Amino acid sequence: MSTQQSTREAITDGVITAKVRAALGEDSITASYDIRVETLAGIVELSGFVGTDIVRIEALHVTEHVHGVLRVQDLLDVRSCD
Repeated sequence: MSTQQSTREAITDGVITAKVRAALGEDSITASYDIRVETLAGIVELSGFVGTDIVRIEALHVTEHVHGVLRVQDLLDVRSCD
């Protein structure tokens, strides 16, 4: 079995990534954070820094509801801005 991603999967993952980035950017809670989004075979990985657990949970929730997302991997780091 090949581990290389097909062109169709790569395009689909690119669309999912774009939709997730747009959804996070439109959400009033997550919009001001630089959350990195990567997608592979419908599995979305979120990484970066957020200010609170509320922001982290909202980012996960927003991502889970994007069409095409099969699963979300949470690599977000909560760091307060004190």
